[in-house]
Amino acid sequence: MITLRGLNINCEDRFWDSLGFEVADSEIYFLLSRADWGSDLLFRVLSGTDSSATGAILYDGRPARDWGKAPPAVFIDRVADVADFETEARLGDWIDFLCAGLGLDRVNLFKTLLVCNFHERYLKKKVRDLPRDVFHQVYLAACLAPEHKNIVINDFIRGAEKGFELKFNKLLLQKKALGRAILYLGSDIFYASEIADRVGFIKNGRLLFEADAADLKEMDIKDLYLKFLN
Repeated sequence: MITLRGLNINCEDRFWDSLGFEVADSEIYFLLSRADWGSDLLFRVLSGTDSSATGAILYDGRPARDWGKAPPAVFIDRVADVADFETEARLGDWIDFLCAGLGLDRVNLFKTLLVCNFHERYLKKKVRDLPRDVFHQVYLAACLAPEHKNIVINDFIRGAEKGFELKFNKLLLQKKALGRAILYLGSDIFYASEIADRVGFIKNGRLLFEADAADLKEMDIKDLYLKFLN
């Protein structure tokens, strides 16, 4: 469970005001805001890399700061289309390095790759030469290798091809079925209506409207977009 209570953020000319909502286990909650408003800032606050906020952030009822070195959730940020570092390492060796160096669960990592229909031929390719969707698959698999009840995602599939989006959706729904609480930060109202259980709309830093995603299908999505996200 992910809970925000009276969260205020004032940084980078952006002000998030008294933000409060709860993401239950086995739920995907999509928090919608304008693409230029600063979901990156909120993501940094939620993941503990920015301390400019006041208010409460709770994971499974415990304040984020009480988790110590144990991460309170899995945090998945946007990533470059290809590896943004020079390496001659082949993917199989890189995965071995990640698992050994970061203590990642190799079995869980490859389970995620299998859900994405990953082909083993890519293990012999250099990391920097991987196709965009394959690099994203491996990044996702590394992020999700630790088993955790809470997942926070920052606009991960913006600009992704439909084929990769479908793989990502399959993975999210699998995690939801396992009881995970999933918070997705983004600006795509159409994607939100497809994948989420509930949707919250942010405007000028305030949560002004919430709806069950199923109810969005009965509303004028274009009107909601113009009202909150344009």
